[in-house]
Amino acid sequence: MKSQDPNKEHLQSIINLYNKGLLQQALSESSQMLERFPNSVILYNIAGASNAALMQFDAAIESYKKALRIQPDYADAYYNMGVALNDKGDPEAAIESYKQALRIQPDYVKAYNNMGVALNDKGDPEAAIVSYKQALRIQPNYADAYNNMGVALNDKGDPEAAIESYKKALRIQPDYAEGHSNLGAAFQLLNQVEQAVASYEKAISLKKDFNTAISGLGKALLKKGQHSEGLDKLRQGEGSILFNINSGLSIK
Repeated sequence: MKSQDPNKEHLQSIINLYNKGLLQQALSESSQMLERFPNSVILYNIAGASNAALMQFDAAIESYKKALRIQPDYADAYYNMGVALNDKGDPEAAIESYKQALRIQPDYVKAYNNMGVALNDKGDPEAAIVSYKQALRIQPNYADAYNNMGVALNDKGDPEAAIESYKKALRIQPDYAEGHSNLGAAFQLLNQVEQAVASYEKAISLKKDFNTAISGLGKALLKKGQHSEGLDKLRQGEGSILFNINSGLSIK
């Protein structure tokens, strides 16, 4: 079955709605347009991405499946379905979907990155690291992959190697708030409190309402003996975790 899509102007107007965060409107427009173009894989992909962003994961997955029934070699639909499946809490199915995307498009760097996130979510940091390395072979300046590899290395129990990976991410993208926060968490694990404080403060300077970094800074300040300031930061923040970064959805 051949895809029959609206003209570029109509598609771009819906994509613009999605990019502006007008998700319900993008979903409504794509659904209406599908009545006129029922074999448009791009419209199904946009509808899927809009549903996924609205946390309507089952509807998103169904849209991607409809796109794939029309065009079985549509790598972006498999990739986006992987994102929805992982966000839904099914990393194993997400990994299979990313693998399908990679069979069709072996240099799909974002699929390697997100497959690494799913593998790490599944509790397999070793396999995740392999996936991030594949991404970096294709795109050596991929800051997200270095950040995520740092998370996997940390989960594997190697914070020293994690620090080196975060530093590589930050050399590529110095304003990477999540990378600075993750670096702070790794320094804190090694009881390098001054470095942890500096990293968390840098993260917060880049992203003012970064609760995870604020909470991490509070814990580091408590370790330094700055109890009043540390408790104040802990009250502001909320639970310190490491940040994996998924690559965004593909709606081109």
